[in-house]
Amino acid sequence: MILRGEFQRNFLDNLRVVILYFSSGEFEYKILEQVPNIEKLAVYDGSFKKMFCCENPNNVDYSGLLLQLKVLHLESLKYLVSIGLENSWTFVKNIEIFKVIRCSRLESLVACKVSFFNLTCLKVKDCYSLSYLFTSSTARSLVQLKRMEIKYCQSIKEIVSEDWEDWDQRSDEIIFPNLSCLNLDRLQSLKSFYKGSLSFPSLEELLVNDCYEIVTFCAGTVQTSKLSEIRINYVTAIPLEIDLNFTMRKNFLEKVCI
Repeated sequence: MILRGEFQRNFLDNLRVVILYFSSGEFEYKILEQVPNIEKLAVYDGSFKKMFCCENPNNVDYSGLLLQLKVLHLESLKYLVSIGLENSWTFVKNIEIFKVIRCSRLESLVACKVSFFNLTCLKVKDCYSLSYLFTSSTARSLVQLKRMEIKYCQSIKEIVSEDWEDWDQRSDEIIFPNLSCLNLDRLQSLKSFYKGSLSFPSLEELLVNDCYEIVTFCAGTVQTSKLSEIRINYVTAIPLEIDLNFTMRKNFLEKVCI
């Protein structure tokens, strides 16, 4: 109905939330042209493999689309392989809440460096093909991130992966200045959060549940000045001793010896 022009323009201009259920083989960009002021976009059940593509078959300028978007929710897109946020989509810098749920074939959230300067909440769940979440260069942009939940992603081996774009900063730690809640739940292949050093000056709540392969949180140092305990499941917490790496290593060894 939107594509056929059955709504008045002033109605579409006033829309703030759009929820789309797709059955076609391609993501329909033309709908986004008609709703320029939406603040939340939720997409469900599409059969397309790519979403925000770099190709532009209709020669349309997409750089001005979704500039008011603050919430992006993708769910049950079982054929999706690439979201495509790295393809010069300028709305990315304004996203505050990003949720990706049950996208079982998705290989990465972003294929290369993308800056999420305003992102405050990230939730990824049931994405079985992800091997990592984002690169170190993207991680350095998450200065506003307050909450991160990663659940039931059985192939993830590390949350942050090093990339060559970030080679000159490899000796420096990655700082998540505002992250207060981190939830890592049932990530059976997770070996570490990051291979370098980390700092979480605002972290107060940490859950590491059923992550059987993780011995230490990172290969380098880890700073968590506000963290007093680690929840190892939803009912049990262990006090922090010395630092996060030491506490996790001790807990891992105690489990092995049982």
